[in-house]
Amino acid sequence: MRSVTIAGVIVGGYAAVAGFAFAATVAETVLLYPNIFRDIPDSLELTQRFMSVVAVGDVMRPLGGALTLCALIALVAVLRYRIARGWLAASLAALISGQFLLSILYQWPRATVLFDERNSHTLDEIERAANEFLIGQGLRIAASALTAVFAIVAALVCYRAHILAQQRLAPAYPQAGGGTATANH
Repeated sequence: MRSVTIAGVIVGGYAAVAGFAFAATVAETVLLYPNIFRDIPDSLELTQRFMSVVAVGDVMRPLGGALTLCALIALVAVLRYRIARGWLAASLAALISGQFLLSILYQWPRATVLFDERNSHTLDEIERAANEFLIGQGLRIAASALTAVFAIVAALVCYRAHILAQQRLAPAYPQAGGGTATANH
């Protein structure tokens, strides 16, 4: 039972961080992006000035790193204790492909066009990069949701295994009404 408890706590911690990362991704999108993309290219310049002290990446990259670290620790736990492996694998696949690789290979080049190299691109190129970035952000939100949902299901599978292990170890109690049934009733 100890192994089930350890795996459950670790996977539960990963699920909590994955849920928080999903909420942060949605909040970032809902609160910031309407202002960032409202009047291109002027809103991009204003956004760049506004985020000169703390940018979205300053928060989201460390959060992504913490999520990845928690995922790797959870992976070790489920492999060692052989529980909830499929659900955790699905969560990791969504994390790696839909958040990590999508961000690096798709989002960052468009962010470079929008913010770092904006003066060397035409307005049409900037608007196309903005639209593509928003599409990528929608995919990132979906991947973040899948990451969190699969992590939560993995945690619930661990919890179920913990409860079942407790029931197997619990002594058998007589049913209500006490005593044993006799044939002379």
